[in-house]
Amino acid sequence: MPNAEIDRKYDLEHHFAEHVDSEFPKIYKLLIDESVKVLTADQKKQILYVCLSLYFRTPRFLNHQNAFTDQILDRMVLYADKDGEVKFTFENVRHEFNLKDIDKVREEFKERNRVVFLVQHLEKWKEFVDFKYDCTINVHRINDANAPLITCDNPVSIRGIKTTRFDGLFDPNAVITLPLDTKYYLEIFPNNIADGQTRIHRMVHDRDYVFTTNAIIQGNAEKLIIGKPGTIERHFQIQSSYEEAENAEQFVEKAKFKFEEMQKFDTLCRTAGFTSKETVSQLKKMLSNEYFKNEVQLIQLKRLYVASGHWN
Repeated sequence: MPNAEIDRKYDLEHHFAEHVDSEFPKIYKLLIDESVKVLTADQKKQILYVCLSLYFRTPRFLNHQNAFTDQILDRMVLYADKDGEVKFTFENVRHEFNLKDIDKVREEFKERNRVVFLVQHLEKWKEFVDFKYDCTINVHRINDANAPLITCDNPVSIRGIKTTRFDGLFDPNAVITLPLDTKYYLEIFPNNIADGQTRIHRMVHDRDYVFTTNAIIQGNAEKLIIGKPGTIERHFQIQSSYEEAENAEQFVEKAKFKFEEMQKFDTLCRTAGFTSKETVSQLKKMLSNEYFKNEVQLIQLKRLYVASGHWN
């Protein structure tokens, strides 16, 4: 921290070391333990606090602000007078400079952004954890040992669940995802479908899921894609195979079909009722299709219907 006393310059590093880095192994173990179905309120908050820290401590958070101030400066230079003088007020601060000094001004803005980031990001981080507390937590397990997950230097993805783009940190439609290792993947649902529960929803997925998930991770990377020995090479092999015309067409067809059928099931659950004949019939239809026959979640739902006497 600039201008801080010598013994306070590294307070942020000490905070992360004590409250995040030392806690992550505990959180990781909790999330991948499939016997853990329900969390305490403190455990859920700590999961959010530790995992979301990986967003606030990476360049992406600061880069959004730098990109914004660059846009402001680009717009303001268009209003320079005949002598190249630029004058404007931004965030209640008056700015005056000449066009010849624009590079210096950009650097000053970036340094100001960095200082503000250092001072305010802990507050934003806590505010964001509180904002996401009621959201559903899902942990996905990959059932294909030959399709490993990768990660990157910006592992937390925040994107609209339908638009897939970033529409602001506090977008209620945003889903948050984070690879935990080569086999497990964390997902925090949007606020507009939050249930306030402390249950962990555990799901199982195949290679198709790895393909789409790794593509998001690769696109989210700032400079580095990260993996265990051989996993990055395997990622590109899978990516290449899916890009072949026949495979790509089959993947799109399969993804579209599964999405549409799951939407029908979800709609029936909400309109006709979870135990209605229409809902059960839709599940039977899905399980009879080759695209769904190995879906662990649907098989578990079938067992629930059978046990409750609704599968007939």
